[in-house]
Amino acid sequence: MKKKYSSYLYRYPLSLKSRLYCMLSASSIIPLVLIGMISVYSIYSILVNKIDKGLEENVEQVSLSLENTLENINYTSQQFTFNGLIGQDVYKYLSSDDLVERIKQTNQIDHNISLMNYTNPIVGMTLYYDEENNTPLFTNMQTENFQLKDLPLLTTMQGSDFYGPHESQYKNSTNSVFSLSRKFDITNDERTSNIIIYIETNFSTFENILSSMQYGMDASHVLVNSKGKVIYTENNKLFSIGSDYDVNKMKGYKTFSKESGQNWMIVALIDRNDYGYEIRKWLYTFLVFALLSLFCSIVIAVLIKKIVYKPLSKINQGISMISDTHLDVKMDASGIREFDSIIFEFNNMTNKIKKLVKKVEQEEKYKSEVEIEKLMAQINPHFLYNSLNTIQWLSRMGEQESTDRFVSLFIKLLNYNLAKGGYVVSIKEEINSLLDYIELQKIRYNNIFEVEINVDEHVWDYKTPRFLLQPLMENALYHGLEGNEGKIDVNVTKSNYGLLIVVTDDGKGMNDADIEELLTGKKKKYGLGIGLNYVDKMVKSYFGPYSKLEISSKKNKGTEIRISLHYKKG
Repeated sequence: MKKKYSSYLYRYPLSLKSRLYCMLSASSIIPLVLIGMISVYSIYSILVNKIDKGLEENVEQVSLSLENTLENINYTSQQFTFNGLIGQDVYKYLSSDDLVERIKQTNQIDHNISLMNYTNPIVGMTLYYDEENNTPLFTNMQTENFQLKDLPLLTTMQGSDFYGPHESQYKNSTNSVFSLSRKFDITNDERTSNIIIYIETNFSTFENILSSMQYGMDASHVLVNSKGKVIYTENNKLFSIGSDYDVNKMKGYKTFSKESGQNWMIVALIDRNDYGYEIRKWLYTFLVFALLSLFCSIVIAVLIKKIVYKPLSKINQGISMISDTHLDVKMDASGIREFDSIIFEFNNMTNKIKKLVKKVEQEEKYKSEVEIEKLMAQINPHFLYNSLNTIQWLSRMGEQESTDRFVSLFIKLLNYNLAKGGYVVSIKEEINSLLDYIELQKIRYNNIFEVEINVDEHVWDYKTPRFLLQPLMENALYHGLEGNEGKIDVNVTKSNYGLLIVVTDDGKGMNDADIEELLTGKKKKYGLGIGLNYVDKMVKSYFGPYSKLEISSKKNKGTEIRISLHYKKG
């Protein structure tokens, strides 16, 4: 196993940057993970206990508040019974047939009810109700369609029925309240046996008791009566009024419940997402610090990379550029003595390589120029023979003027070809020589072909080697038209990179094998004997590797030769 691992490392060695990052990451992450695991476990336990205890205490407080409220209104209701302070006045009212006495008792009852409301602010609406006649007798608030049978029963104790939460019986209110009803008199007296006492809590009591704000998070309440029925819910998705209370419906919630000694139960439902907010908040805080620690490690790693890895990377980049023949590389000092020594030697080596390459290029260019000059000095004997034969033929025909013009053109071509002033000329000179050549060939072939030349006026002064265009014209005449009728177009235009020369003919065309023979010099030479292989060599030698000669041809359609030249104006 050890041998395999060593072999793998030998084949796929880790870079210095990777090693630095791995070491710094390990030194940061391992302590962070260990401390984090201990911290998360400890803080999680503390927070869970704290949250659960707080919520349990709040639910217990809600239960206690509701119990006190029910006991309070139950105690208050005793003042309204037959034996109570207000109840005695009511009994006197019901027992008397004297109108004046009844008015007196009515005023006394209203006064006592107002006094009771003032001294006991938890009490809201109070009502004496005649069940037999379905009529309210004494009330501090107006009501319509008073009904007890539709109210949700919470519990029954001490002779009283407790309801709620439900909508108030006060006709101008839709607020929720708790309420109580009980018999006014249990002696079966015919005058009082049908009288019911009804008391509500005030409108703010319900809101204070079941406020979700006291939990510090969103909570919904469920109130279950002594029969296990839901009589109030703030979460209609889980329960509906009157449904059975089922704990299996609350899987997505954390529940805290308290059973009252009054035979009812209050349940607080908290969404588990809200329940875990404090824990998540702490975890996010821990994560922020963890990321901050990692960020610091990254910053340190970057600094180390800058100090150690960056100079090495520059040296490696410089070596790569040299291997890609980019010799204009000079590295700046890094400020680190050991690296600067390497950089100094590298720059010296680069300068020596650059000088050596320049020397080799000059020698190769000189050889190329000698080859081209040698090629240009050679004139195809067939061209001389054909030209002299044409002169002889014109003389015999008595074409003195044509003979004179032909000889003049022939001398100018020879002079242009054999000139010793260097092989670089302007586009204008090259075009003029091409026109002489075309005129000479037209005389030979009795003007059976047509030539159209278009030259961009901005390129006349551009420099080019001699006889760049003439071989293209020869190719169009001999390999394209083959001495037959046809048309040749010559276009010289300025391009983004320099110059574009396009020569087209509408001759018989060539196949790929013919094109290959032209470019390699295997094809039989015509005219002055300067073939396309000369042009191809000259283009690459004089204008560099980005310049090129391209030939495209279709049988019976014609041939197009394109020369792209990358160079500056002379």
